[in-house]
Amino acid sequence: MSLLEEAIVVRPVTEDDAPGLTVILNEIIAQGGTTALEEAFTPEHLAEVYLTGPGVHNCVAAVDSETGDLLGFQALVHNDALPEGVADIATFAKVGATQQGIGKTLFEATRASAVELGLEAINATVRADNTGGLEFYAKMGFEDHDVTPGVPLTDGTPVDRVHKRHLLTAKSDQETARKTLGLKDTSSTEPSLNKKGRGWKISDKRLDELHDRAREMKRFASPAHKALAKRFADADLGRYTFKRFAVVGSAIVDFNCHNLGMAIMIDEDDQDETLAKRRDKSLEAVGIRVMRIKASDILENMDAVLQRITAGMRIRIDDKRQARREHRASSTPSRYQSRDTAEQ
Repeated sequence: MSLLEEAIVVRPVTEDDAPGLTVILNEIIAQGGTTALEEAFTPEHLAEVYLTGPGVHNCVAAVDSETGDLLGFQALVHNDALPEGVADIATFAKVGATQQGIGKTLFEATRASAVELGLEAINATVRADNTGGLEFYAKMGFEDHDVTPGVPLTDGTPVDRVHKRHLLTAKSDQETARKTLGLKDTSSTEPSLNKKGRGWKISDKRLDELHDRAREMKRFASPAHKALAKRFADADLGRYTFKRFAVVGSAIVDFNCHNLGMAIMIDEDDQDETLAKRRDKSLEAVGIRVMRIKASDILENMDAVLQRITAGMRIRIDDKRQARREHRASSTPSRYQSRDTAEQ
């Protein structure tokens, strides 16, 4: 995944997105040449057709993770002309923001949703003169299915429509789409500690898998995680910042403050408690203090949650200071004696 793709957050659209996405789509239509659409949309019409209308299977938006600006959207919609089990896909990226991985990032979420919905295939209908669109869908695994020749534009110009299909292998994809984004239960025992340092003995392949999973979790973060992440982003925590979905050893934690050795885990309703306890035990074994917070508490009583986190941070700061004092006390006496003498 490129740095540009990592800066994109994908989430379900809401009705509030309609005005901003309408601007994006109308700019694409006005530019011409990359969509079969020729008439400008109103926010209400866009919501009905692509965002939240009854014929919409799924629609996701791409958002700049830094600014929160909308970058584009992708929808799966019903089409009476298609066979049962096949849905139409529509992809729109902000003018000037193409070639940044927006479509690819959106499609990962859209494809997973299509599998969850039990669809057999996704259909993309693209103007034959839209080479960029044809190349994009080809890269996403779409294959040529059919051509409707000479469909006239509003000015009478005939342009072929190319129909491409992306087949979904239901069984394997459902397992992938529905897999738990927490720890993989590969053993009944805790991961072995690396005696040469703090952390687990993890292969490069496993570490890459963990980081890929962490990026996936960030794209599909829960409402509670997003709410707490926003409060952390707005706060001035100095050197005690929390990183979202951090890989710590062989675990992925919701938030981690490296300087404090403190991890925050959000207890969601569908959490596997056995795995959670094993994960916490492994983290504590290498000096990471784990604070578990219920998702419902974050959503219903954020102030109390922040007070608890602040208290936990103060305890960890005191722990670190005490550890430094003990380290100094156990170090070579003459070194500190000479320093103390010089300061008097």
